[in-house]
Amino acid sequence: MAEQTVDTVRQVVADTFGIDLDDVTMETSPETVEAWESMSHLNLVMSLESRFGVSFDPDDIPELVTVDAIVAKIDSLGS
Repeated sequence: MAEQTVDTVRQVVADTFGIDLDDVTMETSPETVEAWESMSHLNLVMSLESRFGVSFDPDDIPELVTVDAIVAKIDSLGS
């Protein structure tokens, strides 16, 4: 797990949901962020795809619900 990937994902999550970067951990999820709902989840996915130059399989998108899961998926895509 590349530290740069973790840092970038944390920043995108913070920016997308309007929360402080210090509040974003590997366990950050819809259960811990009130603003993380279905529409904002899609905004997060689009922001991540743009930032990392990747395209998530539609079947994977519902699984991208923690920072840890997002980082793992991005790493698996070779970004």
